[in-house]
Amino acid sequence: MAVVIACVNHKGGCARTTTVVNLASSLANGNNEYGILPRKVLLVDMDPKGNVATTFGVDKKNIGLTMNELFSKGVDSSNISLDDYMIGPGTLTSSMKSAWRGVNPDRKKGPPKNIFINNLWILPADLDLSGMEIDLATRVGRENRLKLVLNQVKEDFDIIIIDTPASLGLLTINALSAAQFLLIPIQAEFYALEGMRQLIDSINMIQKSVNPELRLLGILLTMVQSRSKLCEKVAEQARKFFGERVFETQIPRSISIAESPLEGAPIVISQNINKSNSAVKSYWDFAKEFDRRLNKR
Repeated sequence: MAVVIACVNHKGGCARTTTVVNLASSLANGNNEYGILPRKVLLVDMDPKGNVATTFGVDKKNIGLTMNELFSKGVDSSNISLDDYMIGPGTLTSSMKSAWRGVNPDRKKGPPKNIFINNLWILPADLDLSGMEIDLATRVGRENRLKLVLNQVKEDFDIIIIDTPASLGLLTINALSAAQFLLIPIQAEFYALEGMRQLIDSINMIQKSVNPELRLLGILLTMVQSRSKLCEKVAEQARKFFGERVFETQIPRSISIAESPLEGAPIVISQNINKSNSAVKSYWDFAKEFDRRLNKR
């Protein structure tokens, strides 16, 4: 049965989607150097912005069926095939290569060999999903709709990762209800820690009323500026309150991470690991730490 992880933070701009696409890609492709074995991964986009698919170069105009249509048809219906909604590794690889060619039209040799993905499927979202919260509010068992979806495919995957919107609405509650573990990325700034209390209070409420099995797997510090006293203070305070649940790896503030979607691929795919590129190395370091923590759960 798949392990289900929800990546949650109601504060925007914390690299939540960037984290899930790079983590999912790292776990799906694996890496011998880092000791990460390839896993079969499903990445679920519950954010109406739909940035998960576009990060892999998928054109939103041709995205096909999305989570909105899936929820609209009634996720507990036995005649729904999730294969009709998932984007597989073959399509994702083709989309990434097409996006790379669009950005690099003068490079005749074509996309580098590292532009590929194995073992990764996506349940995409689009802007129409934003109206689903209103519809869900009138449904019985509204907080368990995503859980019913994932129950159909949990035996087919090793890991399911859910990206959530920057809110604590019903879409996020569905993710918390379906998940076994939480991953919380927080930006290394003062206001990020202030918002953690509201997030933790909401998580505690979900644990008590909807999902008592929900546990915190870890907190990841993102957009960390080197030699910044503020970032150092935030990291110190986070470790003071959350202890070992804060990952040792920190994700730096990096132009290359921000620009990687322009290449049509997450940075762990578009760029090779090297000592001069701390950005791609940080996400592989995080994937290794995440993988070890998951294995010790």
